[in-house]
Amino acid sequence: MNQKGFGLKEFVIVFAVIFICIIIIASLYRSIIPSADVTSDVKEQTKKVTYQDLEKELEKAAERYQNDTYSGNSNDTEIWELSYSMLREANYLDKLIDPNDKNTECTGYVEFIQDKAQISYKPYLKCGTNYETEGYNGNNKTLD
Repeated sequence: MNQKGFGLKEFVIVFAVIFICIIIIASLYRSIIPSADVTSDVKEQTKKVTYQDLEKELEKAAERYQNDTYSGNSNDTEIWELSYSMLREANYLDKLIDPNDKNTECTGYVEFIQDKAQISYKPYLKCGTNYETEGYNGNNKTLD
C-alpha cells in the first residue's frame, strides 16, 4: 500500500531531531548563565572600595585570629591590640591598599576587648595622609 504522510519511522526521526535540538539549546543556555554570574562578580570587584570596607577586613581578620588562638579567662576584662603587620604575617589578612592612592599601603591595628563574656573588636586604620580612623594611636607599639 502506498500511503501518503508520516509513518512511525518518520515520526521517531522527527521527534529525535527535535529532542537533540532541545538538548543543544539547553546546554548553550547553561553555558550562558555562569558568564552572567561572572559579569556580576566583575561588577562587584570594580565597585568602589571604601575605608570602612578596609576597616571591616581588618576587624574580620582580627576576629579569625582571636578565634584560632585566644584562650583567655571569660571572668576577666582584657584588652589586646593586634597589629596589621602581625595579622599579615600570620596570613589572616591580605595587603590593604589605599583606595584613593594605589601606591600607598594602609596600616593599623585592632583592639580586641573582652569584658566577661562580651567580646568586641575596634579597628583603627591609617592610609597615608588620606585617611585615619578617629582615635587612631600612631604611637602604638604594636604598629611596627
